[in-house]
Amino acid sequence: MDQPPFIAETPPTPASKAPSTSLAARLLNVFAIPGDVFDEIKASPYAAANWVVPALIAAVVGALSAVVIFSQPTIQQKIREQQEQMIEKQVKAGTMSRADADRAEAMIGKMSNPTMLKVFGAFGAAVGGFVRLFWLGLVLWLLGRWFLKVRFGYLKAVEVAGLASMISVLGMIVTMLLVVNFGKLTSTPSLALAISDFDMKNKSHLLLGALNVFDFWLIGVMASGLARLAGVPFVRAAFLVLGYWIVAELVQIFTGLKTLGF
Repeated sequence: MDQPPFIAETPPTPASKAPSTSLAARLLNVFAIPGDVFDEIKASPYAAANWVVPALIAAVVGALSAVVIFSQPTIQQKIREQQEQMIEKQVKAGTMSRADADRAEAMIGKMSNPTMLKVFGAFGAAVGGFVRLFWLGLVLWLLGRWFLKVRFGYLKAVEVAGLASMISVLGMIVTMLLVVNFGKLTSTPSLALAISDFDMKNKSHLLLGALNVFDFWLIGVMASGLARLAGVPFVRAAFLVLGYWIVAELVQIFTGLKTLGF
C-alpha cells in the first residue's frame, strides 16, 4: 500500500520576517478570515496556546452556561418531570415495582437537586470541551491521512480544532440565551425551534435539532483548516468534514446516544 506523502511543517522564518499575529487576533480572526489564520498555523512552529486557551475559554463558558441554565426553575421542573415519567413508564411496563420506583425517585431527587445539577453540568461541560477538542483534532488528522493521503502532525490538527472551537463557544452563549428565554433545554439555534413540543425520543425531531446553525459554521471553519493543512481545495475538504458530521449525527440519533446528551 502506498504511504501518504508527508507534508513537512514549514520551518520558522526569522522573527523579523515571520507574518505572525497575536493569539487574541487569531481567536477573533477565525470568525471572519479562518483561511488566513490556518495558513499562519501551518507555516508556524507548534504552539500549545492555540488549543489550550480556546479549550479553557470553552470550559469556562460551558460551565457558566450550565450554571445559568440549571438555575432556571422551569428547567429544574422539566428535568424532574422527565425523570418521573421514565420511572412511571417502567412501572407500567412491569419492569419495575412500585417500591423500587419510589426508591429510585428518592435517589434521583437527591442526585438531581439544583446544586447537583449545576455541579454536574459545569463539570461535564468543562471536561467534555477538552475531550471534544482532541477528538475533532483526531478526526481532521485521520481524514487527512486516510482520505486525502496527506500526512501532517496530529498536534497541528489539534491547533486547528482549538481555534475552530471558538465558533462553538459563541454557539454555547446563544444556546444559553435561547434556553433561558424559552425555558426549554431543546432551545438551540436549529430547526428544533419550530417544534413547540420537542420529543427527545422522536427521531425526526432529533434530525431537525441536528440542523444547527453553529454546527454548519464549525464544519466550514474546520474544512478550511483541513484544506490548509493538507494543501487541497476547500470543497474537497468540506465534503469530507460534512460527511463525517452526517455519519456522526445519524449514529448518535439512531443508537439513542443523542437522547443521553452526547
